[in-house]
Amino acid sequence: MANPPRLRPLLPLMSGQPLLGFTQHSAPKRKRPQVPAACNGIHNPSQTDICNGVRPTCHACSVSKKPCVYPVPEGLSQREAQKQKFTRVERAHENSRRVLEMLRASRDGVSNDILQQLQHSEHLDEAIQAIADASLLLPRPGSRRAEAEASENPVLEAAGPTRGSAPRRLTGSSGGSPVSITAETPDAGVVLPVSRWTTVSQDDGLLTTLIDHFWTWDDTLSRLIDRDVLLAELTATGPEPLRPDQQTRRFCSPLLVNALLAVSCLHATRKLTNSREDLIGLAQSFADHAFDLLEAESAWSSLTLLQAAAILWVYASSEGSHRSRVRVANLTGLMQRAWASLELGDSGPNVFGYSSKEPAQGTSVWRALSSIAWGFYCFFAKMALVEFPYMLVSRPLVMKTFESLAAPSAGSQSPASSDGVSTMAAAYQQELLSAECWLCEIAEQLVSGFIKDGNRRAVLDAGRCTALYNKLLCWKLSLPDHLATSNSVSSPVLLLYATYDFVALKLLFTFTDRGGTDIDGRNAAALQLLHASSLTTNLWIYRGLYALRHEYWAGEQCHFVARSLLLRLAAEPGSAAHDIVGKACCVLRDLERDGASGRAGEMLREVEEAARAEGVRIPAYGSRGTASPDVIVRGARVFDGASGGLLHVGGSEVRFAGTISGARAL
Repeated sequence: MANPPRLRPLLPLMSGQPLLGFTQHSAPKRKRPQVPAACNGIHNPSQTDICNGVRPTCHACSVSKKPCVYPVPEGLSQREAQKQKFTRVERAHENSRRVLEMLRASRDGVSNDILQQLQHSEHLDEAIQAIADASLLLPRPGSRRAEAEASENPVLEAAGPTRGSAPRRLTGSSGGSPVSITAETPDAGVVLPVSRWTTVSQDDGLLTTLIDHFWTWDDTLSRLIDRDVLLAELTATGPEPLRPDQQTRRFCSPLLVNALLAVSCLHATRKLTNSREDLIGLAQSFADHAFDLLEAESAWSSLTLLQAAAILWVYASSEGSHRSRVRVANLTGLMQRAWASLELGDSGPNVFGYSSKEPAQGTSVWRALSSIAWGFYCFFAKMALVEFPYMLVSRPLVMKTFESLAAPSAGSQSPASSDGVSTMAAAYQQELLSAECWLCEIAEQLVSGFIKDGNRRAVLDAGRCTALYNKLLCWKLSLPDHLATSNSVSSPVLLLYATYDFVALKLLFTFTDRGGTDIDGRNAAALQLLHASSLTTNLWIYRGLYALRHEYWAGEQCHFVARSLLLRLAAEPGSAAHDIVGKACCVLRDLERDGASGRAGEMLREVEEAARAEGVRIPAYGSRGTASPDVIVRGARVFDGASGGLLHVGGSEVRFAGTISGARAL
């Protein structure tokens, strides 16, 4: 039998004393103070010699009088610094691999251009990054590729000396994903004889740069003009007066060139070193000259008249003055008459005497007219979304020849050649135009729902709204991966998705205005916030990357978003609507301040006045906003200076921060 355990004798429990359980108390372990990252100093392992993380010199190094060097930036742990370093090394490795692939796949001329950039670069990492993004693959003066293109285009070579660098954007591809590339390089290094077509300026270098800016930044208006045929006619012929029957066969005219340059001056404030006021004044001079020419040429219809009228319509709409509103109304009727006269949507190529069955030059003109016709269709669809509840023109019957990979794109960014970058740019532009045409066809079905048998009577019911919304979702899902905003932040992609969200918002607000709540099992109000957030986010990214100048459609979209979500600011405090409205107002402010858009300022004031009328405070935006909290006083008696009495007899609820922003009856 095992011996019983020997226990220490205890004193007996006193009467009335509570029975206490045994608790073991242990002093907490003293932990060494942790710092995000220690310095590189080597100290003794004692507690007093451990780095305490104080910068620029820790306590241990100051005591030992040793240099204190931290291997990581302040605020980062050692692990976070290692992650960042690994990311940088991985990105540098990927860029180097892309450059090597470009060198292996490129021709001699392109390879020499890449090697020259590497040899003459001050910062090798930045040069490799730029080459990997395909931003330095444009022809430069003196390169073998530029000489070859100059020999193929003797007319352009004889136009004048090489001009200075000018911003230009193409679209290349890396790893199968097209990317936007910006380079301070000219197109084949030539100066175009643009001054022959305008009396405003004789600086061909500046005018050629402005021509480049038009196709670089204006993705809507540039689809109305085929760059190749325009430049070919601009350099080969002069602006001599023609008979009306001859003018209809022209792709270039002084009217079109001056209208194009007016818009380009506003876009050029992004890059050119000229003062903003000088460029805006130059734009006004080009526009005034174009309107004078328009008045003289409006007696007969021509393609250049239609194209110039569309460009001037956007310019005048963005201006926002009383005179511009009169011009907009006149230009709208002029465009309708010119479109019907040219029959561009039906047998437009016949106006020029060409047929799709004719080879060589006739085929190229046919393709150009097909791109122009569908570009105008997209333009009129956007007009219908922001200005009219109906389409001014019907869907073109001309085939979409630009969807063929062999066909040059609308407003192609460079002359057709076997060069890989030009081919990728053309294919990318074709995809963008095809996607926009499909989206505008859905938009036409939306706006056509407001008219039936000539009467403006809404015929959009819940079933049709649901079907159209599902078509929009199918449109988005059918786009290739490289046209998704998660894979590309090029300016055409961002603006394309902003248009998509705008069409969806128009549809959803039409649905809810007619009492709809759920669309195909999804809450319509939540979808409205989702698309409004997506629209403002895409424009916000565009604003940060490219700046806002003459983006007329973006201003109209933000105005619609801000006005539509005003009532939610008071009904849903703290919701996403506050951030959305704030961003939309900030975009309008930027367009007014930096883009010289009087229309944007007018729309911003409309939003502010509507907010005051509803007793709603607009979220802070830019320097004009304020983040101070509102103070609400109930039962206040507010004197109305206009009528001389009280504003509300029964008392008011007054909301103010620095000044009174709204008062409503109790």
